Amino acid sequence: MMIFKGRNRVTSGFRLAARPEHNGIDLVGDDDKTVHAVAGGTVGFAGIVSKSAGGLTWQWGYYVRIDGNDGRKYYYCHLAAGSLRVRAGQRVQAGTALGTMGNTGYSFGAHTHFEVRNAYGTAIDPAGYAGVRNAVGTYTDTESEDDNMKFLKVTSGKCEVFTAPDVNAVDKSYNGGKLIEGTCYPVQAEVGSSGGYSWVRIFVAGVQRYAAVLADRCQLVTLSPGDAFAACVAQGGDTAELEKQLEVANARADEANKRLANIKAYVAGV
Repeated sequence: MMIFKGRNRVTSGFRLAARPEHNGIDLVGDDDKTVHAVAGGTVGFAGIVSKSAGGLTWQWGYYVRIDGNDGRKYYYCHLAAGSLRVRAGQRVQAGTALGTMGNTGYSFGAHTHFEVRNAYGTAIDPAGYAGVRNAVGTYTDTESEDDNMKFLKVTSGKCEVFTAPDVNAVDKSYNGGKLIEGTCYPVQAEVGSSGGYSWVRIFVAGVQRYAAVLADRCQLVTLSPGDAFAACVAQGGDTAELEKQLEVANARADEANKRLANIKAYVAGV
């Protein structure tokens, strides 16, 4: 899940050299200004803190804090005045609209400052949670642009699996960090590109992980409805949409067969 539908542009990263004390990432929605929750939980705060209250929280302007089901806290800041769509105590899920990207608080230009903090209150790199890389650039939520489900087809045992779009995040807990050759993994979204290859978010054994698309070890493919359904079931993915596609494809094939049979009957009777 990404914060904005369509293109998510990172304008400032988490503790990069230019801003080593920046505890979040700044994102601009180029196609959609609505801010969406990237994880489910309970709204811990939704509003604005006055500068006179002391502290630095006023710098966030209007913001929403989600106390995540995973024990982490998610902050969506600089929202537009009057745009908040949730209230404290409300339960939300990934994808819930929280408000609109804005320029409130200590902000220079409309954007959303996004932070993630662990159970101890320590800021952690939020990029992976937002489906982007911790680097300035534009990343795309393909779920909002493409209704055809894609799959990552693994063609070499060298293809690695990651916990985040980062070359240092190899997931050794799954098959020693390797994706299985000959397997097709459902792609949830393409989350960016670097060095001539793309990062994709995939489902591996029912868990969200990442992979780099490298020509010598994997490729993006669109499968037939039947093959897509089989691959999705094998990975524990959501098959509801695939079932609909398969039903439509079968109905179309049945209709074509009926038309062919009618033509044959007509020709035979002439």
